[in-house]
Amino acid sequence: MARRFIVVVLWVASLILTGILASAQTRRESAAVISGGDIGFRPEGWNGKARTGTWIVRINGEWVEAQGSVKAVPATTR
Repeated sequence: MARRFIVVVLWVASLILTGILASAQTRRESAAVISGGDIGFRPEGWNGKARTGTWIVRINGEWVEAQGSVKAVPATTR
């Protein structure tokens, strides 16, 4: 009876250990910033051979996401 209990405890422990190891492999932290001065790029993944990510700027010592603005320019016909 005690032997069976030990086997069950070891089996449960192996399941827990496997879960911990598997979850550690899937975690990704995007704390790295490729930067110079006050503008940077936070890599997030890959699109083929191209690196994908977010452009960021440093404001008051804190990195914040940059947003581009597009201005509409009317077409002129002469």
